[in-house]
Order: sequence, then C-alpha cells, then structure tokens
Amino acid sequence: MRNTPPRISARRAGVGITGFAALAAAAVVAAPASLAAVDTVSIDETNPVVDKAYTISATLSGASIGLLVYFSDNGNEIGPPKIPSPPGHASISWRPTTSGQHIITASQGPNSQSIVVQVADAPLGSGSSSTGSGFGPAGPLGSGSSGTTPN
Repeated sequence: MRNTPPRISARRAGVGITGFAALAAAAVVAAPASLAAVDTVSIDETNPVVDKAYTISATLSGASIGLLVYFSDNGNEIGPPKIPSPPGHASISWRPTTSGQHIITASQGPNSQSIVVQVADAPLGSGSSSTGSGFGPAGPLGSGSSGTTPN
C-alpha cells in the first residue's frame, strides 16, 4: 500500500530536483568570483617621473590560471591584457605621460586592487640633447651640447 498518491510524490521529487539544480547553478556562477583574487599591485620605483618606463606588477591568488589581467591608469587601459606568467603574477610596462596623481589598477575577473602613485615632472636636462656648433645672437656658441661660449 502507498501512503501518498503518486502525483504528490512526483511533484515533491520535481521540486527537490529543481531546488538542487538552482543551488548548483548559483555555485558555478559564484565560483570564479570567489576563487580569483588580485592580492597586491606594486610599481618598481617609489618616485616615478614623466616619460620614463616602469614595471607594474600584480600578485594573484586563487583561480588565476587562464584569467586575463587588465592594468589601467586613471581608468585608461595600459596595453593589452596579460596572461599570468608565472601563475600568480602578472606585470606590464608603464610610461606615464603626465605628472600628478595616477590611480593604477590591476583587475582579474570581478576582482581588482589599486595603488595611488604621484608622478613628478622629469628633471630639467633629463631629455636628449643635440650636439654640434651654432651661432646665437652674441656670436658663436662653441661646439658640443653645453651651449657655453668659448673663452
């Protein structure tokens, strides 16, 4: 003898299977977000200046294999996304073009970390110089790049 009619048992089984499927789907959707993490972002110089190249690095944990890492400067992408190599680490070359505050962000999946970097103007005389001789308003300037007048 049956204690419950067959339709009620089938309905209960269907509700149980649907509930289990919903929980399993939620776990799969949430898994990448909870497993991938950007732990730190750093720059290889403490006092960066305009127009000089630096390396920005990110340390990663969790499911970092195969997930691209995106780097940005004040919201603007720095180069193409990077594949973590070796696993748990990604880096990119960055050459700031303006002085002032820069917010550098590394993102992987839905996770990101940022650092604030103060970029200074390049010191005078740090650019390239030309060589040769020339004449100025007061006469010959001499030769070389110093711009001094001969004695």
